[in-house]
Amino acid sequence: MTENPNYHNGSAEAGYRIGQNIALASVAISAALAALKIGAGFALGSTALLADGFESASDIFASLIVLGGMILARRPADSKHAYGYGRAESLAGQTVATILLMFAVYIGAKSVVTLFSDKAAPPVTALLPLGVSFAAKGALSVYKRRVGLRLNSSALLADAANDAMDMLSAIVAAAAIGLAVWQPDRLAWADPVGGIGIAGIIFWIGLKVFRQTSSELLDAMPDEHVTDIVRQAAGRVEGVRAVEKVLGRKSGMQYFFDLHIEVDPQMTVQDGHHLGHLVEERIIAECQNVKSVLVHVEPFGQVRRHPAG
Repeated sequence: MTENPNYHNGSAEAGYRIGQNIALASVAISAALAALKIGAGFALGSTALLADGFESASDIFASLIVLGGMILARRPADSKHAYGYGRAESLAGQTVATILLMFAVYIGAKSVVTLFSDKAAPPVTALLPLGVSFAAKGALSVYKRRVGLRLNSSALLADAANDAMDMLSAIVAAAAIGLAVWQPDRLAWADPVGGIGIAGIIFWIGLKVFRQTSSELLDAMPDEHVTDIVRQAAGRVEGVRAVEKVLGRKSGMQYFFDLHIEVDPQMTVQDGHHLGHLVEERIIAECQNVKSVLVHVEPFGQVRRHPAG
């Protein structure tokens, strides 16, 4: 097995550090937005604004969990965790998704109760906190997604999706409040219905993130385009007759690959060993986020084909 010595000490370490800084900034911003919207929601009597505020409060816990996952994922491999602690990053993303699902149920139930109660429409000033939230969460979502894609971070991408959902929930809340303000006698019900809509958005995003992170934790194969890049890189090494199969898994921001290559049956063990190292070095050099590669050398034309890879 060959590992990329510079990846963990350089790119991965820097990536986790960036993720931690983003998570800390998110905690501060989410706390300020939650306080603003929950306070305004109670003062102005808006269910939709309260629902959006409670959702922002959940972001505080989500960002803290992402922060904890990033800190744990930075720990180097040891005797009990030979592949490192990268899965902590995926586990953090799944925990964020679980929080979203729980808050969706809570907000939905609270909004349904309010819908069947006698409640006046909120004032137009309830729209102001939503505008502030939309702008702040929009900037955070774009930045987190850009960094998450660059670092291959499930936790940051989950948090970016959470922020994008905040933007959508702010739009729903604003529309609901706007309708209630426009015709308070006829459309006062729009405010709690907006809360129900926000709950549905939160649940959908949480379920999507939960499924993605569960797939990683269950060692699902990387996306096909990732394995294709690895296969092509191995196939370009002189002496490789065929690439029999490619197996991979994602741990945190990194990929681990096992592959079988076919070589001339008359090749010596020493030459085959050397060729295997060339393949490993080529994959690590050309394929982004690959932490380590394990290459099995097989005689060309004498290998039983496997369905996997």
